[in-house]
Amino acid sequence: MPYPGGKAVFVAMFFSLLLGAALPLDAGEKAETSGEDILRSLVREALERNPDLAAVRASAEAREFQVLPAGSLPDPMLSLSFSNLPADDFALDKEPMTSRDIGFVQAIPFPGKRSLREEIARLEAVQAKDRVQTLENLVRFRVKKAVFALVENREVTRLTEINRALLGELLSVANARYSVGKAPQQDLFKAQVEISRMGNLLISLRKKEVALVAEVNTLRDRPVGTPVELPAGVFVPEAFFSEEELLTIAREHNPDLRREEDAVAQKEAAFSLAKRQIFPDFQIGAAYKFREDAPSGMERPDFVSANVMVSLPLWYARKQDREVEAAARNLSAGKSSYRNAWNAVQNRIRDITAEIAALRQSLALYDTGLLPQAKESVASSLAAYQVGQVEFASVLMGRIALYQQEIDREKAANALRTRAAELEMVVGKELF
Repeated sequence: MPYPGGKAVFVAMFFSLLLGAALPLDAGEKAETSGEDILRSLVREALERNPDLAAVRASAEAREFQVLPAGSLPDPMLSLSFSNLPADDFALDKEPMTSRDIGFVQAIPFPGKRSLREEIARLEAVQAKDRVQTLENLVRFRVKKAVFALVENREVTRLTEINRALLGELLSVANARYSVGKAPQQDLFKAQVEISRMGNLLISLRKKEVALVAEVNTLRDRPVGTPVELPAGVFVPEAFFSEEELLTIAREHNPDLRREEDAVAQKEAAFSLAKRQIFPDFQIGAAYKFREDAPSGMERPDFVSANVMVSLPLWYARKQDREVEAAARNLSAGKSSYRNAWNAVQNRIRDITAEIAALRQSLALYDTGLLPQAKESVASSLAAYQVGQVEFASVLMGRIALYQQEIDREKAANALRTRAAELEMVVGKELF
C-alpha cells in the first residue's frame, strides 16, 4: 500500500463531503420557514425605511392636500378707494360725490366647473398613490432579487470551498501515487491548477458578497456594512396561480394599470370641464361709500352699490373650441395608453410564466437525473482510479463536471426565485 490507510480514509472523506455538497437548497422545512421569515422581515424593513419611498409618499400626501383647494371658490377681493376727490385741494367734504369706498368682489365659476376641477385634482392624488405602490413593488422586487443573489453567492461559495477541499484530497492521492512511480507529475499540475482557479473564484465571490450586502442595506437604509444574516437555504416558490388567475390579479392590483385607468378618468373629467368653459363665469360685488357732511352742515347720506358681471366667451372659436378638441385628443391618447399598458402586462406575465415553467423542468432534471448520474460517475471513476484502471484526468474532469452542474443547479434555482419575484412586481401583489 503506497499510502497506509489512505484509500479507506480518502473514500470516506470524499463521500462525506460529496453528500454535504449535494444537499438541495430547500431540503429542510425549518430552513424554508426561517428563509421566508427573514425575507419578509427584510422586505418589510425596506418598505418602512427606504428613503426613495419616503419621498414619494410625502409627495402623494401633498397631492391629497391640493384636492379641496382645487374645488374652492377663488379668493374674494376687498377694495379700499377714494372716489371723486377734488384734485385742487383734496377736500373730502367739498364735492357731494366725494366718498371713501370699501368694496367686495367674489368670482363664481359656472355651476359644475368647481366640482370638475376638484375631481381632476382628486384623480391626480389617486395617481400619486398608485406611483407609491409602483415604487413599493419595485423596492420589494429589488430586495428579494438582492437577497436571492446573496443566497446564491453564499451557496456557490460553499460549494467552491467544498470542491477545493476535495481537489486537495485528490492532489494528496495523486502525490502519493507519484511518489511511488504510479502517477505522472502532470496529474499533480492539473490538480494544482484547478485548486488555484477555485481559490481565485473564491476571491471574486467574497468581493461580490460585499457588494450584495451593501445593496440590501442601502435598500433598507442601513449602514452598508451591516451584516445580513440569511439561512443556509431559501425555498424555491411552488407554482401558485395559473396564467388566467395572474391576469385577473394584475387587472385588480397592478398599480401601473390602475394609474393608466385613473389617468383616463382624469382626462374624461378634463374633457367635461373643457366643454363647460363655453359657459360664462360670474362676479358679484358690493360697495359702501362714506360721504362727509357738507361744509354748511347739511347731512349727506352714504351710498350703497352692488353689481353682477358675466364673462362673455366671444372668442370661443379660437379658445374654448380648441381646448375641447385638445381635451378630446388627450382622452383618446389616455385610452390608447391604457390598452398598451394592459397588453404589455399580459405579454410579461406570459413570458415570465413560460420561463418559470422551463426553470422548474430544468431543476427537476438536475435533481432527478444530471446530479445523481454525475455523482455516480465520480464515485465510479474514483474507485477505478484507486486500483489504477482509469487516468487521474478522468477523475479530475468528472469532479469538475459535477461541481459545475451543482453551480448550474443553484443558478437555475436563483433564476426561478428571481423570476417569481418579478412576477409579483408585474401583477402588483405579493405572492410568496
